[in-house]
Amino acid sequence: MPRGDQLARQWRLLQFLGRPPGLAVEDAARELGCTVRTVWRDLRVLQEVGFPIYDEREGRRGLWKVEVAFRDRLPVPLSLPEVVALLVSRDLLDHGGAGPFSSALASAFGKIRALLAPRALELVDRLRASIGARAVGAKLQSAGSGHLAEIQRALAERRTLQMRYYSLSRDAETDRRVDPYHLTFFNGGLYLVGHCHLRRDVRIFAVERIRTVTALRDTFAMPADFDAEAYLRGAWGIVRGDLVGVRAVFSRAAAPHVRGRLWHASQELRELPGGRLELRMTVADTLEVRRWLLGFGSEVEVLAPPALREAIRREAERLALALARKPLARAARAQAGSVRRPAGRRPLARTR
Repeated sequence: MPRGDQLARQWRLLQFLGRPPGLAVEDAARELGCTVRTVWRDLRVLQEVGFPIYDEREGRRGLWKVEVAFRDRLPVPLSLPEVVALLVSRDLLDHGGAGPFSSALASAFGKIRALLAPRALELVDRLRASIGARAVGAKLQSAGSGHLAEIQRALAERRTLQMRYYSLSRDAETDRRVDPYHLTFFNGGLYLVGHCHLRRDVRIFAVERIRTVTALRDTFAMPADFDAEAYLRGAWGIVRGDLVGVRAVFSRAAAPHVRGRLWHASQELRELPGGRLELRMTVADTLEVRRWLLGFGSEVEVLAPPALREAIRREAERLALALARKPLARAARAQAGSVRRPAGRRPLARTR
């Protein structure tokens, strides 16, 4: 039997044992689709590596359970399967954008690991190795993480922040006073939503672009009608803008990559002849949604709104012009021009 199948079965067995009032061996075999003998072997393995499980006679049946004392050792009464699930999910959290909280998570996971015996941890680590996680373009762990404690304190105490912020659009730094309302994650990045005194409006700030930050003594009252979820709802990603009705048709080749996923809360999908797929949604017309559509290349046609269709067309033309050039020839000429001949020497004559 493949090692991964055995690990998966033992993990499911642990989950079953964590449910009150316990589990009989015969029931476990039926649930797992294996023999009673296999269940007995798995139970012995789990006991030998240190998992706190035991069998107890109830009437005419023997039930396997997790020791109650294990839960009593925890400040929060987690079950054994919940503890193992947390440890196994460590990599998923790291790749999912937990960067700013990584040091605190590492400390918490260290304390959780201390609850299990060394051999039990070996099984947990094998489970971790069987589950992978990847992230492309994840934010660097150090980006803005040093400011997180100060921002969190200001959020909790409703204190105004004094910060120096770098704006990508203007390529400049400005001093801002911001009343922090909400922190949100998006694509591995951490963003602060708050009222900017400079702009006199609610704005979104990328934490990684905050150069310095200090929580002032000044306090503020958050507007009673402010709803962070509602504020961000129309955005495709994190950037807000004017809402428009978007219609796009994806080819048969691209449709499977769109179908079955929630791209936006307002989306509506409609199957078209030939395996094509139509997407409709009401979303902010920003660079984020344009880049997403452009990523499908010729496999998508934007039907509405006209301004978005025109923007996609112009970008496609610029891309076609850029690809029509001969960069290798230009690079070769530039490199040849940068090579200097030693003084006093003449170039070699060409042979015909």
